[in-house]
Amino acid sequence: MKKTMFAVLACALALPLWAANDATLNFYQKQALMKGQKAKQDRAFASALARDTGLWIAANGENPEVKTALLMQADYYLRAQEEAKALVALLKVRFYFPSAQDLPLLSSNVEQAMEGLNRSQKAQALKLLATDTTALTQTQKQTALLEALVKAKLEKIYEPVCELFEDFFVSHADYAGNDKLTLWYGDWHRQNENYNAAVLEYKKVNELFDATPYKAASLRMAADVYGGDLKDYDTAIAVYNQVLKQYPDSAEKGIVFKHMAVMEENRRDYAAALAYYEKAIAQLGAQPAAYEAWMGKADVLIKNKDYQAAYDTQIKAAEMFASNEDNYVNSLLSAAETANRRLKNAALQSAALDKVLLVYPQTQRAPEIMYDLGYALEKQDKNTQATAMYKRLIINYPTDKYAGRAQSRLSRLEK
Repeated sequence: MKKTMFAVLACALALPLWAANDATLNFYQKQALMKGQKAKQDRAFASALARDTGLWIAANGENPEVKTALLMQADYYLRAQEEAKALVALLKVRFYFPSAQDLPLLSSNVEQAMEGLNRSQKAQALKLLATDTTALTQTQKQTALLEALVKAKLEKIYEPVCELFEDFFVSHADYAGNDKLTLWYGDWHRQNENYNAAVLEYKKVNELFDATPYKAASLRMAADVYGGDLKDYDTAIAVYNQVLKQYPDSAEKGIVFKHMAVMEENRRDYAAALAYYEKAIAQLGAQPAAYEAWMGKADVLIKNKDYQAAYDTQIKAAEMFASNEDNYVNSLLSAAETANRRLKNAALQSAALDKVLLVYPQTQRAPEIMYDLGYALEKQDKNTQATAMYKRLIINYPTDKYAGRAQSRLSRLEK
């Protein structure tokens, strides 16, 4: 008897600081004091409590105690060891009922709910917790959470987020933005490798939303899944051609050509791939998406052993996208590699490397570039310039591994 009373007291002391006023919620909270005789039974009981609480939430959407119910549900899911569902419930509290006062409590529970996530994923979840939705309407808060979850790409929460999307579609059947939300739902399926479900959602936007501006995009995205994930190239080509035929003036046209080029390259039809890359480049112009088409074209040229044309294409890509440091640096490093490995031309290699240091001298890859440039200068018997480059590397990056290599080269040159 004493042991039973002690157990009940311990459970009571473990109750959260919040409490429900609604009779039904109060009932669930009291029932939570009961414990299953075995761990498995207790987890099953807690899961049942969480589901019942969820039913109350669904039926009482406008009730001010929904926040309390979500906190209760999160606790029950944690007790049931269903951490993914607990995490989603806690994020719903944060997005739907933003309050700085809740952050300490939410942070503690979110830490427990993130148990199965790696460090990067935990950082993403905590970033979501820091979101402030105070200025948004309730519907905007719901859509903001859906968008944030898709963009965060958290693992192991696939089913709870699916339920979140489906609950929204049921309760907001006439919402004007459901076409965009359906695309996000497709993205969510694709991220979680449910590729046929992703295609279903993308096609749904194209065929069931008459006024949507995403008709061409959604059809193109379905083709992307066929070609990129399912490796069903014939179906992908057919759907891409459908986009081109039905939406000839769409902004998707250049993207379609680029993706068709990638597929033909994967099928080793390099002539077709090159033709599609050229069409993509002509269509996309200076848009950011054109960068991949330029680099894809260079890749095909290398496979065709047209190395000088590949080098020139990589240089051109760098010039066109010089405002983007990553694109500029990567293009020129690719050109330098082509010059070194394929053309065996140290002069062209050093020219490409020199351009990087001229435009982006503080790039993260500067030590490596300086070392390679010094070595390329050596191969041209430009030992004075090579010496100066090695010394510059050693002075600017004395602790970098390339500084040690540069010192070895410098010692040879100064003998």
